[in-house]
Amino acid sequence: MLRSLVLVLLLANAGFWVWRQGWLEPLHSAIGARPEGEREPERLAMQVDPDRLRLIPAEAASAPAVLSASAAASAAALPSAPATACLEAGPFSAAELTVAEAAVKAALPDVGWSERELTTTWWVAMGPFAETEQLQKKRDELKRRSIAPELANASPGSAPLLVISRHDSRAGAESELTTLLDRGVRTARVVNASVPLRLLRVAQASEAQQAALAALPADTLRGKAFVPCPVETL
Repeated sequence: MLRSLVLVLLLANAGFWVWRQGWLEPLHSAIGARPEGEREPERLAMQVDPDRLRLIPAEAASAPAVLSASAAASAAALPSAPATACLEAGPFSAAELTVAEAAVKAALPDVGWSERELTTTWWVAMGPFAETEQLQKKRDELKRRSIAPELANASPGSAPLLVISRHDSRAGAESELTTLLDRGVRTARVVNASVPLRLLRVAQASEAQQAALAALPADTLRGKAFVPCPVETL
């Protein structure tokens, strides 16, 4: 009995020694144990190699945040949507308005516009002139001073006037009259015209549309031009 126990112990020690030497490698997976414990190559690959560690300076660690701030600043610097502006031209009589609207439609087929009626219109004008010769003589005098007047009637059936400028208010007309006096025009006066007049308005003109409206020929607008709409007060 004792010899059997000794023999079993010898065989056990011999088997353990063979297993530790790795001679039973094919059986390691079956028995669920390896002679080298947790020293498999895949586990070694997962371990941190202290020789490869490198400290990153604080400035370098904050670089992504700096780049993000720079990217945000660049995004803020991108051009915004094109600005729009309200532009208005006139005033026009009914016949003049038809010509002006046709010119705007030809240049900008897709633009939308509206009309604004002037309830009271003030002119700086000369006349009335009952004789054509007298009217032409006064017109030539104004042209020599680089003034291009319009021929208009203050009311239906009245004698024609030479209109130098038109205004929405008497104050505006009086201011223009003072300027003309400084230029040597002595016989002009402020006239309250009863002819219904209208303004042509493009409420939201893009930058490209503003340029196209500014390029319209002066004769199609009767010497007028599109200017910023007046600020409306409540």
